[in-house]
Amino acid sequence: MGSNILPITMPKWGLAMKEGSIVKWNREVGEEIKKGEALVEIETEKVVNEFESPENGTLIKKCIELDEKVPVGSLIAIYGDKETSDDEINKFIIEFNENFENSSEDSDINESATKKIKIEDLDINFFQIGDADKKNLLFIHGFGGDLNNWMFNQEELSKDFNTYSLDLPGHGSSSKDIKKEIEISFFTKNIVKFCEQNNLKKINLVGHSFGAGISIDIANKNKELVESLILISPIGLGKEIDNSYLEGFVSADSRRDLKKVLEKLYFDSSIITRDLLNEVLKIKRFDGISDALNLIKNVILHNELQKNDLRKDLEDIKIPISIIWGKDDNIIPNSHSSNLNGNIKVNIIDDCGHMAHVEKSQEVNSLIKETIN
Repeated sequence: MGSNILPITMPKWGLAMKEGSIVKWNREVGEEIKKGEALVEIETEKVVNEFESPENGTLIKKCIELDEKVPVGSLIAIYGDKETSDDEINKFIIEFNENFENSSEDSDINESATKKIKIEDLDINFFQIGDADKKNLLFIHGFGGDLNNWMFNQEELSKDFNTYSLDLPGHGSSSKDIKKEIEISFFTKNIVKFCEQNNLKKINLVGHSFGAGISIDIANKNKELVESLILISPIGLGKEIDNSYLEGFVSADSRRDLKKVLEKLYFDSSIITRDLLNEVLKIKRFDGISDALNLIKNVILHNELQKNDLRKDLEDIKIPISIIWGKDDNIIPNSHSSNLNGNIKVNIIDDCGHMAHVEKSQEVNSLIKETIN
């Protein structure tokens, strides 16, 4: 293969992704593109999202048509010199395809890569990827989510860290039979025990929304355990919250109703696919999940406002802390990040809603690395 030619391939976002299709090209042949700039928009079974260029280069060939589904790892574009001949490009494509192994054939193995650990009477589902000799990074999702919420973050950051993500009790594939009248400390204790059983002595926590509130509580009560905190749209720093989102998520039992609820999470709601809606509905219909979500909702809400005041706890923590907030967050206003002490770095991201780690994943990944390092 020509040394001046660089292949750009279909990325793998999350354990279950087998294939994807390009719904929009953001660059034309002959244009230069920098690493981190949006190259294409890709639709998977779960989401539509921008794929940012992994390298600097000049686009010299588009290798698939719009809306053509191809397996993960397939050649989608070629970077190279503008003077590269058609014969060189065609030879490169032929050699690439001859050597290409369809990784989607291993999807069953990938999906079974999650493990379960018993914490008291609960099964906790989790996924680990990365080198055990590197710093530990633990992701904690928000209300109604699961470990797949980190599909754009965990695999990328596993190149630099030993990463863990988990399904909180009452979510995903973890146990749904949780105790009544629980508080945020219930989740804190479970995650601390999770770390103990996995022999994680020091961790860097990335929490989203409700998971960010749990992260604050963990760091405040276990100062020797946590090295840094990255909080994405955290609860606990103010009173206002769109309680109708939580109520609507619990009650939605049709694709139409659920779509109206999930659209509140994003600046650009076109990210939501039909398959994603079907998958969330499937999970919501598991035995016990409605009861569990109602209990967890009451951990967050009281009289339609936020129940937990974690601001002082956060300001008492003496480790590196970054807060990441979408400027257009419709669930929890980013104004809650105002007037924190100067040791806490606040990052407000434009054109971004409540799910910054999905909508602006590369920017969030960079901020996570910057905070930890």
